[in-house]
Amino acid sequence: MIRASGFALLFALGCGSTPPAPREYPRLTDEEPSDGAAPALTREPLREQPLVIAQRGASPIVTFRVVFDAGSAEDDPGREGITTLTARTMAEGGAGELSFAELSERLYPMAASLSARVSRDQTVFVGQVHRDHAEAFYPLFRDVLVRPRMTDEDFARVRQQVRTALTVDLRGADDESLGKQALQALLYEGHPFAHPELGTEGGLSRIRVDDVRAHRARVFCGGRATVGIAGDYPEALAAELARDVGRLASRACVGRRALPAPAASEAPRVLIVHKPSARATAVSMGFPIEVTREHPDYPALVLAAAWLGQHRQFIGRLMQAIRGQRGLNYGDFAYAEHFTQEGWSRYPLPNDARRQQYFSIWLRPLRPETAHFAIRAAVRELRRMVREGLTAEDLAHARGFAAEYYALYLQTASRRLGYAMDDAFYGADAAYLERLRAGWAALTAESLNAAIRRHLDPDRLAIAIVAAQSEPLADALASDAPSPITYDAEVPAEVLEEDRAIVGFPLGIARERVRIVRVEDMFAR
Repeated sequence: MIRASGFALLFALGCGSTPPAPREYPRLTDEEPSDGAAPALTREPLREQPLVIAQRGASPIVTFRVVFDAGSAEDDPGREGITTLTARTMAEGGAGELSFAELSERLYPMAASLSARVSRDQTVFVGQVHRDHAEAFYPLFRDVLVRPRMTDEDFARVRQQVRTALTVDLRGADDESLGKQALQALLYEGHPFAHPELGTEGGLSRIRVDDVRAHRARVFCGGRATVGIAGDYPEALAAELARDVGRLASRACVGRRALPAPAASEAPRVLIVHKPSARATAVSMGFPIEVTREHPDYPALVLAAAWLGQHRQFIGRLMQAIRGQRGLNYGDFAYAEHFTQEGWSRYPLPNDARRQQYFSIWLRPLRPETAHFAIRAAVRELRRMVREGLTAEDLAHARGFAAEYYALYLQTASRRLGYAMDDAFYGADAAYLERLRAGWAALTAESLNAAIRRHLDPDRLAIAIVAAQSEPLADALASDAPSPITYDAEVPAEVLEEDRAIVGFPLGIARERVRIVRVEDMFAR
């Protein structure tokens, strides 16, 4: 809650009136939810059969991956979260003749795992089991896909878990993820990518079990599926999996929804999520780009992002300048596409592909008193990279690192399978790492910098911030007020010299382009 100024509060109390109401911040969007009737949409045609990618190898762990081209972008307006509820009720409920408890009891002695994950454009069901149990496990995995029970009880339990994940975990406890979701809400306002995969409070409250059953019939269809299997599996299983998933067809099946272009922006803008309990300030910034993995400039932008800020690596210029030299936070990274970290690793999840992408920078939470300075430092580094470009030496250094580091993305059979399925999603004519290495080898400093300037435009930057002191920060950003910095330890003279340029670096953000939204209003409708 933002309190009234001291004068206004004393005046109100002195007159015997009630204290002023909390400041009303605007919602991110003022559109009312629809009654559930979807508007007329352009849809892509369904394939006749699933795509099949089989990678038989020596791994004793057999991995099944079934990816549907149906993510949260398929959520009905007013029922945001329905794809997540559908997938999780399938994967975390009963299947075939088995209740959820009975299914769990069958999986336990096999040490098998079975899960579902929804992203903006895809839903992936993943099963893993030792080869000794593959044939016994497969009917259970199959029934989750083709014979889910989707009972009232399972649905109610899953919906409560998803609602808790949205309101308690995302909004209440995970400011870093909240900042990333706020950035996407800003970048894709009015677009199917705007809301989190979890949905919205209002959307989740409106969804009923019959809705998820009908949604499954519409979007989890064989004609939207890519089927993958890897490891030392019984040979007949690949054909059996493809045949069973191919039977997911009905008159209700529809093709993938065509996406509109993200709204264009020609000037910087800011969304501050006002969260009084926030002890640190989380910052995410970026802009949509037209480059996805099949684009010829994709290798160049991946290398530029690695040079600027490879995830959880010190090679990046942002990490060196903000953490290494100044110790302002834990990490500062850049991404040429949407990035979801796999567990506690350093690597992105496979099967998180998107038809539309964005370039972003993530500043791990900062002390409130250093946030403005760090934002300036990050934007300044981005502008310098775009304006001045990378040298031949920079290119060689980043290319040498990336050519070896990106091979680690493919270090398990499950990940190799996931990336091969992503290649199919993008219609790539060569494997992921192959394409990157070939693209990097062909780059010169001139061609790299030309690609950077074609696609990276700091003037279109959107900045999402989760902060407790939202009004002072908004005013400071818009006024370009100086943001002096002090250190608890001695820093080199050259760093202090550079600080003098950063503290007044102009961001050029107009006050009317800074919005403040209360945390409880984020993803509420």
